[in-house]
Amino acid sequence: MVRRGRQLVFCEVKAKEDGRFGDPLEMVGPEKQRRIRRAAEAWLAVNPRHCDLDPRFEVVAVRARTVERVPA
Repeated sequence: MVRRGRQLVFCEVKAKEDGRFGDPLEMVGPEKQRRIRRAAEAWLAVNPRHCDLDPRFEVVAVRARTVERVPA
């Protein structure tokens, strides 16, 4: 989780050294995204002082020397 101003970003980071075992983004499918959102909702319920912030979800793929951010 990262706070950027009024945004509270929940982020899943996946890394792969090479493409032999698939792309990092393939590892974060719809079910994984649902679990991340549920975890974020549970965290916000326990930390109500952050409920006035705008939550956002991202997946970050790290491939060799590149980083790609994708809204989830």
